[in-house]
Amino acid sequence: MKKVILSVALILGIVGATNARIQDQGQVQQDRTTVISTQSQDDGFKDVKLEDLNEKVQAAISVVAENYNIDVLQYNAEKQITKVEATKKDDQSKKTFYFDAEGNEITMDAAPVQPEKIEEESEEILW
Repeated sequence: MKKVILSVALILGIVGATNARIQDQGQVQQDRTTVISTQSQDDGFKDVKLEDLNEKVQAAISVVAENYNIDVLQYNAEKQITKVEATKKDDQSKKTFYFDAEGNEITMDAAPVQPEKIEEESEEILW
C-alpha cells in the first residue's frame, strides 16, 4: 500500500513540475513579445495631424492617399522624418512610407530616393 501511495505522489509531483515549466516558458515567450513590441514603438515618432506638416510633405501624402488608406501618421522632429503607415485600397496590403522634410520618399537605412540618379545609372549600364 505504501508503494502505491508513494508511486501516485511521485507521478503527481512529476506532472505538476512539468505543467509549471510549460507555464513558465509561455510567460517568457509573452514577455519577449511585449519587449519586442515596446522597442519597435519607441522609435522617436509621435502622432501628428496632416495639417501640422509642411506643404511638400502634405502633397506627398496626398499622392499616397490616392491608392492607400492612411492608418497612422507620425513625425520624428529630431530626424525631420514623417512616417506614414497605410493600407492599399485594392488588396489590403500594408506598407510604411517615410518622407523627408522636402516630401521625398526615403528608406530608413539609406539616403533619399532620387529618381534622376537612378535613371542616369541605368543608362550607363545599358551603354
